[in-house]
Amino acid sequence: MKAKYAEFTTVEGGMGVLTNRLPIVAKLKVSPLIIKTEDEKEELFAIHGGIVEMDGKEMVILTTAAERPEEIDVETAMKSIEAAKAKLSHAANTAEKAKAQAEIEKNMVRISIVKK
Repeated sequence: MKAKYAEFTTVEGGMGVLTNRLPIVAKLKVSPLIIKTEDEKEELFAIHGGIVEMDGKEMVILTTAAERPEEIDVETAMKSIEAAKAKLSHAANTAEKAKAQAEIEKNMVRISIVKK
C-alpha cells in the first residue's frame, strides 16, 4: 500500500512518520497502527509489537500479528481479557503475570481499534 503517513507506538512513546524522511529503526509496543494513504484513506490495525524500519522512502513493520478492525470479534476479546485477569490474580510467578498482562494489553488494543 502507498502511504504518506504512519502513526504507531514504540517502547519510547508515540511516533508519526511521513514519507521521504530520516531513517529510523524502533521496537514497537502492542498498539494501534494508523496508516494514511496517498488517496487520503485511513487504514487501522492492531499490531502485536515488533519492529519498524523506515529507510526514508519505504517502511517495513515486522510483527507477530496485524489485525484490521473487521477481523476482530469484540466479544471474544472481552472474554480473553476476563480469562487473563483471572490468570493474573492467581499467577504463581513473574512470568505468568507478564503473560497474563500481555494478553490483557493485546485484547484491549483489539477492542480500541474496533470502537474507533
